[in-house]
Amino acid sequence: MCVVAAMYPLAAQTADPAAGRMPVTAPAPVTQPGYTPLTEQERLHNYVNSLIGPMNFVTGALSAGWGQMRDRPHEWPQGAEGFGLRMGSGYAQRVTRETLMYGSSALLHQDNRYIHSTATTTGGRLRYAVESTFLAHREDGTRTFSSSRIGSMLGASLISRTWQPPSTGSINSTFVNFGTALALTAGFNVVREFMPKKFKFFR
Repeated sequence: MCVVAAMYPLAAQTADPAAGRMPVTAPAPVTQPGYTPLTEQERLHNYVNSLIGPMNFVTGALSAGWGQMRDRPHEWPQGAEGFGLRMGSGYAQRVTRETLMYGSSALLHQDNRYIHSTATTTGGRLRYAVESTFLAHREDGTRTFSSSRIGSMLGASLISRTWQPPSTGSINSTFVNFGTALALTAGFNVVREFMPKKFKFFR
């Protein structure tokens, strides 16, 4: 027995003496076909890109323009000054959301990248795009509820109320902002799904 233990130290440590047989080696984790797990370097790169990438200007300008049209918050003026305040507020909220999501997704091992559907029908692809607003990939490629994304969006909506004027600083405004953020994310996911792959701007 000592000779066997010396030759096979791992087997000797894990064998079941009562059963008198060697343990069965556990199979390696299986990753879903077509899915490449996210590395921590890629996670960091995506986080930095989310703060300084071109999508910041697109989403910031859209958000500021929408607020300008609705005169919301009405305490902020119209014109260039008001547009700048609204765009700055939107950017600050994005930084807050992305930072919260970076930390929580790493902790929970969730991958919030948008990965294209393998569905072949328009309805299937559309459903996948909308579902991806609420789902994240696990390390094995299967999908689960994205508590890191949804929690971060809600957290950012709540935190951003601290610099908003009274008309948009209420708890009701928090949930309006959160719902708007969800709708925008779903819309961008649909664009990502159906946009030709040669256009990398929305990736």
